[in-house]
Amino acid sequence: MESHKRGLLLCSIVTGILAAGSVIYGFIWGVPEWNTLFQGSLQPVILAYGGWPMATGIVAAGLAILGGCIGVSWEQRTFHYLILALGLLSVLVFIALGLPGQVLGLIVNTLSFVVVGLCALLLAGIFAAALRERLTRRYRT
Repeated sequence: MESHKRGLLLCSIVTGILAAGSVIYGFIWGVPEWNTLFQGSLQPVILAYGGWPMATGIVAAGLAILGGCIGVSWEQRTFHYLILALGLLSVLVFIALGLPGQVLGLIVNTLSFVVVGLCALLLAGIFAAALRERLTRRYRT
């Protein structure tokens, strides 16, 4: 039991350092503008296909971080890694803030699409469970 408390404390400290570090860095040096930081060398990458690959990559990285932490937490039967996911996502959001406005808008659109898709999957699962329950109840009586 002691290792669980130590793990929770360690994950909470790492999350606090990641989140506070992003905020402090942003207040002192500002949010880095990724296109000007590399003297415009990212401009072709950002503008390729209208910026969609960059936006989808950032959303996919966030989903991989969150999904990986949920999977590890599920396997370990603890929620330490969910707390760690918050810190990692805060760093990813801080990195995304430095992208041009067009790409930020695409990130928001991609996130909206993902949330709608997840809601549709949830509703399909609820409908399938209700239908399965109805069919099995019909044959039991």
